[in-house]
Amino acid sequence: ALHEGLVRAAARMSPRGGPAGGPAGDTLGIWETDAVLDRFTARLSAVLAPAEAEVPALRGTLTEFARTVLARAADAAPTTSAPPAADTWPAPVAPPAASPHQVASAVALLLECALLHVLEHGIAHRESALPRAVAVVRRLGEVVRDSGEGAWSGDDGRGERRRLARQLHDELGGALSTARLSLEAAAQDPPGTSGPAGSPDHLGAHLATAQRALAEAARQNQALIGGLRHRADLPPLREALEAFLAGPRPRAGLGVRTSVEVVGDERALSERYREEAFLALREALRDRLARSGARRVDTVVRVTRRWLYAKVTDDGRGPAAGSTEALRSLTDRIDDLGGRARVTPGTPAGTLLEIHLPLRRHP
Repeated sequence: ALHEGLVRAAARMSPRGGPAGGPAGDTLGIWETDAVLDRFTARLSAVLAPAEAEVPALRGTLTEFARTVLARAADAAPTTSAPPAADTWPAPVAPPAASPHQVASAVALLLECALLHVLEHGIAHRESALPRAVAVVRRLGEVVRDSGEGAWSGDDGRGERRRLARQLHDELGGALSTARLSLEAAAQDPPGTSGPAGSPDHLGAHLATAQRALAEAARQNQALIGGLRHRADLPPLREALEAFLAGPRPRAGLGVRTSVEVVGDERALSERYREEAFLALREALRDRLARSGARRVDTVVRVTRRWLYAKVTDDGRGPAAGSTEALRSLTDRIDDLGGRARVTPGTPAGTLLEIHLPLRRHP
């Protein structure tokens, strides 16, 4: 829309009824790309959510993306309609490691900064800057479009595959895991064993839990087949996490003591963020109960106006070599929301898993 409006305005203002090439054509000089990038960097924090603007890695990623787009736009554009040879035309700009809404904000800001720079420069030198502004915006648009679908939703559907893998692992897989643990518990306490563990009531409880978990797995499977997302009503985070911890556990986690603390107003979270945070923390607790060898696992969640911060600590053996890979579903889930998760050795022992999630306003 910006491009079409500028074309119409340039046609009205140009003596010959069309945009003139100008000495620089549709490219930006090196000094100009630096000036546009400086303007972009100065204003980037203003177009991001306050919590996102406080993440240096995100600002650096988007700034480097803008630098690459400007450098590519400064290259000479092809002068014929024939497709360029593979060895004479640079490859498309790689999509940045950022969420789609962050990329969209950065691209809009980059176009705005380039347009303002060209217009202001033309006015300062008493030139007709509008035709050149049209050409520069068109060239920037071509570079961004060449990035393809990946610039907005991940490389070649990668984001969708990650979402589907998480749903299979955390939701369908979680329900099947609960059913398996309940049936294992029932098999390990057959009728006739001494004590209440082998009583009919105890076995019935195991089987009832397994039945509910299998019913949930069937609902999740139907949601996947139908292309719909099944969303259950989620109680407050503390209640939801304590209910999970009170359910079936792997044998290694049967004697582990646990605690859950939630500080802050959960109303600051959208329903999506609440559910994503619960699923991430549930996966962290499931991993710690099964693999840490700990005697105690503690969970703390703090919610502010800008951030959700959560940590899961234990006094076990510390992070194993494959801890990060084992929690890939968790880190992908948080990454896709614009946050970050990390696993480090605890103090003085055990493992510390942290989640930093910037919050966005919601209705």
